[in-house]
Amino acid sequence: MEKIIEVNNPKKSSTLKWRWRADYVLIPAVFVAFIVVWDLLITIFDIRSVILPRPLAVWQNFISGLNPESALNYYPHILNTLYEVLAGYGIGALVGIVLALMLSQIPLLERVFKPFIVAFQSIPKIAIAPLIIVWFGFEMGSKIALVILIVFFPILVNGLSGFKSVESERLAVMRSLGASQWQIFSKLVLPGSLPFLFAGLEVALIQAMTAAIVAEFLAGRAGLGVLIIQMEQVLNTAGIFGVLVILAIIGWMLTMILNVIRKKVLFWSDAERSRK
Repeated sequence: MEKIIEVNNPKKSSTLKWRWRADYVLIPAVFVAFIVVWDLLITIFDIRSVILPRPLAVWQNFISGLNPESALNYYPHILNTLYEVLAGYGIGALVGIVLALMLSQIPLLERVFKPFIVAFQSIPKIAIAPLIIVWFGFEMGSKIALVILIVFFPILVNGLSGFKSVESERLAVMRSLGASQWQIFSKLVLPGSLPFLFAGLEVALIQAMTAAIVAEFLAGRAGLGVLIIQMEQVLNTAGIFGVLVILAIIGWMLTMILNVIRKKVLFWSDAERSRK
């Protein structure tokens, strides 16, 4: 449901539009209801704080961690994890897109390498994490390497599907009009592949966060994953929930940034218009 109220401002000679939408009320209402039910369940079933802390305790730990002078001090850990995620995500995405383009343009390469790609993709990447740590050590390089490995495959698969999704009729028309290979790629192949690429980028972004945290669990010296392990060792469950809130905020912000880029790039897409 939408209602648009127009307010005329004679000084600025412009029209301001206030848009009210139901989800602006429902989202915070659902969040508040979730917190209330959470607190009530603890009271009704007398759940110990070491099992499930109260929302107030989680909030206090969260605020304490945002204080640079506190013992928690989230900021160095946030920067460490963010660097691992963004560096691995950027490198993995670039390599995946380039390889997908090469395989789509050279059928022989695709036939030769696709069985190996499928076989390697079937291996749980987390199972390779110990090897990554042995090869790259306990420093940040091993975490970035695991993120690259996790990000690479969904982008490669989606990119390959996107580059090969061009309809043969449109391709024949452009060739009949004398279009060059670059014109065919820039005007037809690339725009048609972008929805697939962004789908892969969105999936890979969440997996990049997971890979970075798992790598920090196994061999981290800093990062939000290390912070979770430290709190688990002293049974600070509220502190663990506080870090999870940070991870949720970071994941949400990165996803929103990617969505803004997608909207700017795919403004012409029917699927994108239907989301508005």
